[in-house]
Amino acid sequence: MKKVLLVDDDQVIHGLINSTLNKYSSIFELVHAFDIKTAEAALERDEGISLVVTDIVMPGGDGFQLLAYLQDRHPDLPCIVITSYELPELQERLAGKVFQVFKKPVMSQELADAILRGLKNQHKKSDLGEFSVVGIVQLMETEGTTCRLDVHKSSDHHDISQCIEQNCKEFRGSLFLVQGTIYDAVCGKLVGEEAALKLLSMEGVQVSSCLLDSRNLVRRVHKSNQNLLINAMIQKDHQCEEDEVQNQQQRLLDEGVRLCERLEFTQAQKPLMAFVKENRKNAAGWLWLSRAVTDPKKIKAALAEAHRLEPENPDVLAEVEKARQLGGAAEAKIMRCPFCYAPQEQQPACPCCKASLLTEPSALAKLDPQVVDRRLLLQAAGRFERVLAAEVNPKILFYAGAAYLNLNDFDKALTYFDLLMPIIQVDSRYQKVAEQVGQIVEHIASSQKLDEGGGGAGRPEQAGARRERQLIDNQTDKRTILVVEDSPTTRKVIKMTLQSGGFRVIEAVDGVEALSKLNDDRPDMVLLDIMLPKIDGYKILSILKKNSETKEIPVVMLTSKNRIIDKVKGHLSSASAYLTKPFKPAELISVVNGILDKKGPEASRPAAAQAE
Repeated sequence: MKKVLLVDDDQVIHGLINSTLNKYSSIFELVHAFDIKTAEAALERDEGISLVVTDIVMPGGDGFQLLAYLQDRHPDLPCIVITSYELPELQERLAGKVFQVFKKPVMSQELADAILRGLKNQHKKSDLGEFSVVGIVQLMETEGTTCRLDVHKSSDHHDISQCIEQNCKEFRGSLFLVQGTIYDAVCGKLVGEEAALKLLSMEGVQVSSCLLDSRNLVRRVHKSNQNLLINAMIQKDHQCEEDEVQNQQQRLLDEGVRLCERLEFTQAQKPLMAFVKENRKNAAGWLWLSRAVTDPKKIKAALAEAHRLEPENPDVLAEVEKARQLGGAAEAKIMRCPFCYAPQEQQPACPCCKASLLTEPSALAKLDPQVVDRRLLLQAAGRFERVLAAEVNPKILFYAGAAYLNLNDFDKALTYFDLLMPIIQVDSRYQKVAEQVGQIVEHIASSQKLDEGGGGAGRPEQAGARRERQLIDNQTDKRTILVVEDSPTTRKVIKMTLQSGGFRVIEAVDGVEALSKLNDDRPDMVLLDIMLPKIDGYKILSILKKNSETKEIPVVMLTSKNRIIDKVKGHLSSASAYLTKPFKPAELISVVNGILDKKGPEASRPAAAQAE
């Protein structure tokens, strides 16, 4: 029987999926793993696993690590990703690595259908690109075939004449065989023996054949097939050695760039120095080395080499200008701006891109989106998104949020800080970062009119474009708060504030969704905005208080309106409290704790739950 490996650290997810997929037990069996190490051990131990379903964010290593392991050890094994980790470019990055991607919470039947498709298609391999030209020629020689062999890497088996006519970039060339013997060849500008050797050394290509009229064929290859094949193999071996050396060098440069983009400049120096040692005429290598080193003299020396090699390169000129701002004062090692890589001494803001580095609490009050270089910050945000599409990196999550905070786009900034919070809350190494994020959330909450939506960017919310990830938490001792708020920025601030206070948060963007969520779950409290689309907050409150199952749930009304009539209506509508936005996170936590403490830990739980 086929087996499906489910990898997720949440036992609730395992239980939900297992209960739904039981009806397919005659087709496949679920194997459970709760972390990366257990998953890898299961794959090595059990040869019957035919498909993998995995989350991205997990303790002890992330899902990207597992995907890399699968590509290396089990490249033919289909993989489905289910994740609440949603960032730009993630879907595109995963597209080449996985069979399908689902956003949590996922419908179990949809997942079951995807698993069945994955199992069905597992062994359907394309036979394109499986042949070497040498193998085809040897077959033709045995059969004494007269034909023209067209060699190309196009995904379509179109005729070579069409390739030439359409100037197809994937076209490679043709071999002309008479009774199995190679008489002529063309490959780009090469003809005769040179072209034949080039084509015979190719592998992983598509080869198609057509009839050949040999009567007018001019023979330009006079060596035997055997001689050509031997020489082609020698040429191929030499080319492979050269390619391997070149690939090793390129890997050094790629590794250095990757480490720079992850803001690990010290680690990036070793591969970049090794690269420029062997490739002294490569300007890109010197440019990236200048961004990695922290000694001002070495920075200027590396930039001098890059400028000498490519004096008109705009990237080189930009880095030269950044280094010039150091002047001659800095003799000790300096730091790098995480946004634009500019070298600088310890400063609260970058002198180049003008972005605040958030190194001190007072920096939040000095944020000025009017002076920052938006182009450089948006470039940095793009780099951070590429890194985060490949790994869950706390440092990059923080600076991605910081980039958008400098741009006054609070909606996007909170998206990244929201993803960061669950990671730093459970790791003592990030205590200082957790304090910084808390200060940032309080700054946004207390200084912005959050009900306007769209953050500082002021863009309208598109349906489904910014669905928040739902964290399914199996810790039953956490109290649950339903937040009903149509502004995505306000919702994120409230969610992060409550999670930092130890609460589990359910979200709804309007009254209809709120009532639907109340059918599925019984929260300990509802935070309810008054101004909502479809059904306003007062109407929802009335519905809750008339229902015997929900009437005891305390409700806190949220509104930015400060008119007396709204406060009077709030007090007359059986709400437990009334909060005017913007409010400080500490004020929200105080109100929530005060109301729940009065009711007691079990007062608002359903009778069935209390009986347990």
